[in-house]
Amino acid sequence: MKWTMRWIAVFVAVCLLALPFAALADTLKRGSSGEDVEQIQEWLTDLGYLNDVVDGKFGKKTEAAVKAFQKTIGVKQDGKLTDEQQEQLMFLYYDVTGAMEGDGLDPEELKEIYPAGCSRTGDEAGEVDYCWRHQEAGYLTALMLKPNLPDKAIAEVAERAVDIWLENIYALYDEWAEIDPETAYDQLDVFEEAWAEVEPDLNDVYGVGSAAALKAMAFWLEGVCTDRCFDLFTAEGNGD
Repeated sequence: MKWTMRWIAVFVAVCLLALPFAALADTLKRGSSGEDVEQIQEWLTDLGYLNDVVDGKFGKKTEAAVKAFQKTIGVKQDGKLTDEQQEQLMFLYYDVTGAMEGDGLDPEELKEIYPAGCSRTGDEAGEVDYCWRHQEAGYLTALMLKPNLPDKAIAEVAERAVDIWLENIYALYDEWAEIDPETAYDQLDVFEEAWAEVEPDLNDVYGVGSAAALKAMAFWLEGVCTDRCFDLFTAEGNGD
């Protein structure tokens, strides 16, 4: 998947909003203090890495939280947060919380970059070449696959992903109905019946509203949406 244009859009939006990107300090470590430490503590807390007071003092708990974050991004877990890692933490915060939502490319620009229809590259969640319609939900699905992401962050991402995948699914059925209404409405009934069973079943297995349940729901909906997207793409006379 190509994320270059997304990152450019996010970077530009960050600069325009005068967020603390340029002000990020040099390496922060145990013993550091001040507004820079307070900022990273806020991000670590909101993502679920830190469960402590936000006081601007880089202590033992903040160091442990930084190490957990470093494990997520696959770097040495030394508890010392470099300026580059602070940027990564900031972008992860914006991705998880949706703070930059809506600041990406518009549909016409997406159509020029991404495929017209989704195609599966594997059987697991996220193994899809997402079409222009499903970049946002696909990005959230990929985000949930980050290793060692805290449950708090997973739950927030997954809840947004579930809502967006559902919107995408209904939009696809509406589009399909313009081509073959009988088949589209029959398939929509099948989907709604299945979803009415899957949602409570996953809540029963993993716990109502839990990160694991929401994540499983998002993955299931992703599979439905990308498969229906492929069906629609071929129904329109594309592909084999």
